[in-house]
Amino acid sequence: MSDSAFGIIDTSPADRARPDGLAAFKEDLPAERRALAEDLQALFGALGISRRRYAVRRHLNPSSVTRYLNGDRVPPWDFVAGLISDVRQESAPLTFQAEAALRETHRVAQSANRRNSAIQELQDELASADEETRRIKTRERALEQALHDRERSLSESTSRSQHLERDLDNKQLAHRADVMLWEGEYEQLRSDCDDLREEMIHLQEALAVTRAELIAAEEQCHQLEVELDAMAQLGGGAEGASSLMAALEAANRTSSVAELVVVVGDLEARTQQAMARELVSAASRSRRVEEVAALLSALQQAGLHAHAETAVPALVMTRPVAETAALAGELHRAGFEDGVAAVLRSSVELKSPCDIVGLSLGLHRGGLGELAESLLTAAFVVRTVSEAVAVAVWAAGTEVEPLSLVALGPAADRRTAQELVDLVIALRSAGRHKHAESLPVAIAERCAASSVVIATECFTAKGMTEEADLILSATQSRGVSHVLALVHALVQVRHSGAAAAVVDRAVGHWPADSIATMIADLYSTNLFPQAAQALMGSLRRSAVSTRFLLRYLDDAYPGAEAVVEMVAATGSPERAAHLLTSLEACDLPQLAEVVFQHTLREKPTGHAGMFLQVLDRSDAAAVQEAQLCARARAAQGPSMAPLLLALAAGRRNSAVGAVARGCTGNRDNGGLVLLLRKLHDLDHPTRPRASVVVDEIIAAVVKSWPTDQQASLVITLANAGLQQEADRLSCQAAAQPKFKGLLKNQQTRHEQKVLSLAFWRKVSLGKE
Repeated sequence: MSDSAFGIIDTSPADRARPDGLAAFKEDLPAERRALAEDLQALFGALGISRRRYAVRRHLNPSSVTRYLNGDRVPPWDFVAGLISDVRQESAPLTFQAEAALRETHRVAQSANRRNSAIQELQDELASADEETRRIKTRERALEQALHDRERSLSESTSRSQHLERDLDNKQLAHRADVMLWEGEYEQLRSDCDDLREEMIHLQEALAVTRAELIAAEEQCHQLEVELDAMAQLGGGAEGASSLMAALEAANRTSSVAELVVVVGDLEARTQQAMARELVSAASRSRRVEEVAALLSALQQAGLHAHAETAVPALVMTRPVAETAALAGELHRAGFEDGVAAVLRSSVELKSPCDIVGLSLGLHRGGLGELAESLLTAAFVVRTVSEAVAVAVWAAGTEVEPLSLVALGPAADRRTAQELVDLVIALRSAGRHKHAESLPVAIAERCAASSVVIATECFTAKGMTEEADLILSATQSRGVSHVLALVHALVQVRHSGAAAAVVDRAVGHWPADSIATMIADLYSTNLFPQAAQALMGSLRRSAVSTRFLLRYLDDAYPGAEAVVEMVAATGSPERAAHLLTSLEACDLPQLAEVVFQHTLREKPTGHAGMFLQVLDRSDAAAVQEAQLCARARAAQGPSMAPLLLALAAGRRNSAVGAVARGCTGNRDNGGLVLLLRKLHDLDHPTRPRASVVVDEIIAAVVKSWPTDQQASLVITLANAGLQQEADRLSCQAAAQPKFKGLLKNQQTRHEQKVLSLAFWRKVSLGKE
């Protein structure tokens, strides 16, 4: 045997002529020993050390090492095995075939010396038995350690599971008690809220009366302050005070607006604000509306707007409704918008609902419809529910009734949901049905999505389901962002059915780009069921192009592939199959493959089997037998295990056979062993399906493989620990001619054949 037989060292002529004498052979050296010596020297050359150094390393006599390598003596197999081990550590290991060939060369060299042959054979057998014993012991220790680890993990998992179960029971009991307590507290709070609302109505009425009294008291205080200031400056004489008040009254009666502004400015400069306020207030009460408007505008332009705004509440309280309307109009025409706002604000706070409607009528008739609408809007927003209803009642049948319908809208997003429900009920009870019907529409058009959901809950709690449905239906006509916020709000309050209806309606009416935006948003916010519903609904809608939709999805986060994989992961087998067939129909094979692979890889075998059954009924290209066979030929063996088990679960035995033919087409023993092991690893213990698959694989091997390769596969399966599969293959292949003989040759190929012609030739050579 030469060194090229085991592929380790190429002994060059220079190596064979080394000065240490290792390559020098005797001329009468037998051919068997020379072949062994050449192979040993080739191995020893890979170490790159001297024989003396190697002898020290192995605790041997240097002369013995030299005799072994020169062929003078045949070394024991322990020496050869040690040399192989040292070469394995220093460079590349020997192949199995090379080591077997070296062992055969050693055995032949030993046979040349019959005295040591029997001893060496026994030593070889002992070494093999000892090696097998060590291997079994190592495996035993590994299995014991693995068993110990699994027992410990099982104990820990059981303990943790019991602990979690106890915690869950305790939390359920605690939460049940908390819910009962919270229900009681909710009822109590609800009753308290009703009582507080009634108290608020009484307090608001009392507040209006108190404000009027406050204005009168402030006027009296201002008058007294004026008198005190006058007395302080004039030394307190009664005659001086009388003359000062007389001078102010005279100025009020005789001075023009411009002169009054100059006087007020002079008093302001001398820090006599009280006298200035009194003069403005007196002039506002006594002069004509046109002059009052001119005075307030002039004060505002002169930077004395504080005096103008202070005089407005008293003016509104003392003037009739018609004059208040005329004043607002004059201020508006003069460009004093702050004054107009002050008049309207004071009117809303101080006047009765009847006067508010009268003031709005005056404004409307004066061509100030916007101001009339603003006044009514503020009244509907600020005043109590009963007063807002009174405004609507007083406006009925008048010129401002249409304005009152429009003005009611802003109250939808300014009042609480419960107040809106009470307002609708009160308006309906008062016969204001148009107002009552317009308010739910205003809620749908104006309120934020969360407020819309709260309003629908309040209406539903009062038994007003028609209004709740109207709000929910009308609000979906708004933009994409609002509808998305609506879906989020419905899911947050656990109205999944309503959220699904919103998604279905959007899918039925929106274009493809808007639907893609909705799907991407729902996916990004972890609303996977709604995102999947939107995608599947779009696929069923003929007006939406699936290719365009998925292209839009690719342009947004997280991309079409992630969305498709999520739909396959969260749905039923039927939905995943429908998704795959739709993608195939739109010529999107990459996305269809994503659905196929995810379902087989991530879902249980039964789920995947139902998925394949639905695909088969749909005549999907992915499950055609030719396609399955081609898939198996192109893939690695173990990766086909989930597909084979799923087909077996779906009772598609012919398809299992097609995949088996693809898996066995390359005639790779190693890949087939890995596939069979993977099948056993994935198979369900209570519902085994691997047996059917193994039968199809064995049938494919018997049908298409040559007999010698079948015999080789039997040996490979047995060596890999798959004895049952090896026996089944032997049983089915036994009917073929020459199979048994080939199998026996494979099994005994490395055994010594004592009665063979080659054996007796070696014996005769040894005798010579």
